[in-house]
Parts: sequence; structure tokens; C-alpha cells
Amino acid sequence: VEYRRLVARAVVDHGGAVDKFIGDGVMAAFGQPKPSPDDPDRALACALHLTKSLAELRAQNAVGGGATAFPSAIGMHYGTIVGGVLESGFHDEFTVIGDTVNVAQRLEGLAKRLDAALVVSRSLLDQTSASQADDGWERLSDVVLPGRRGPIDIAYLPHFEPSDAYTVRVIRPRSEPTVDLLAFN
Repeated sequence: VEYRRLVARAVVDHGGAVDKFIGDGVMAAFGQPKPSPDDPDRALACALHLTKSLAELRAQNAVGGGATAFPSAIGMHYGTIVGGVLESGFHDEFTVIGDTVNVAQRLEGLAKRLDAALVVSRSLLDQTSASQADDGWERLSDVVLPGRRGPIDIAYLPHFEPSDAYTVRVIRPRSEPTVDLLAFN
């Protein structure tokens, strides 16, 4: 409960929407249902905030005997998504779908394999002003993701201790509407 509350609060505080909880994971979208010019900046700021907050929660639980201190992994991608109600005849739900969702999920899986707290596509970083504050980012080019044609370029942040600091610069608005997605686990 503490983990879900922390993640959901961060997403909402940064202007995103929680799409769904998936086991111990959370899928959230920024720019859905209505895009805003600063969606990529707010999404990245949210992810950086969560990276630090979840590391602090892990450290606190490890010392205080709280819930299991599992590592977190965040995958982020920028692109077009389709949002709407999916009907099955037995269960209807609002969700987002599309290649952007699939790539974000695969980047979240890649974060686990890289032992990284956060993996983002270059297409997301290219849309943000916060990408200027890239201390600590490791970059990889031509990364092949399962089930996807064509490689993508990524950047990632390794797991860090609560004493480490990442800064996000002031958000500057962009002129075009944007949609991007976070997949948390």
C-alpha cells in the first residue's frame, strides 16, 4: 500500500494519470486524455522524483524492518498513444494502447536487466528541457527491444543511494502538444 500510494501521489502531483496497477507495477500516462506542452518534462521530473523516493523507501524498509525492499525499474518512452474504453463483453476499462506503451514496457524490462533505476528513450529526452541536466546518465545506441523492428537509442540511470542527488532544471514549455508514457514496476 505504501509503495502504490507513493507512486500514485507522485504521478498525480506531476500532472499524470495512473492508468492501472499491474501486480506490483503501475502504468501511468502523461498527456492523456488532454495533452499539454510540458508533458515530457513533467513525466521525466516525476520519474526522477520516484527514483529518489523509491530508493529512500528501500533504505528505510531495510533499516526499519518494513516491507521487502525490492528494487524499482522505470521505463519511459515518448510517442502517440490511443486512449479509450476497451470492451470485452464481460469487463470494460479505460486504458492506453500503442507502440509507445509497448516500448515503455520493454524499457522497464531492460531497466531490470541493466540494474538501472530508470531507462528512457532518446525520443523522450529529445522532447524535454530536463535532458540538459543529464549528470549520471549512461547512454546506449542501437538497442534492440524484443518484439520490435528497428533499434532505438536509450539513456539510463543506475540505482543510487538516497544520499546521491539528481537535479531537474526548471521546466520550459514547448509549443507543440505531446503525449508520453511511463511504465513503472
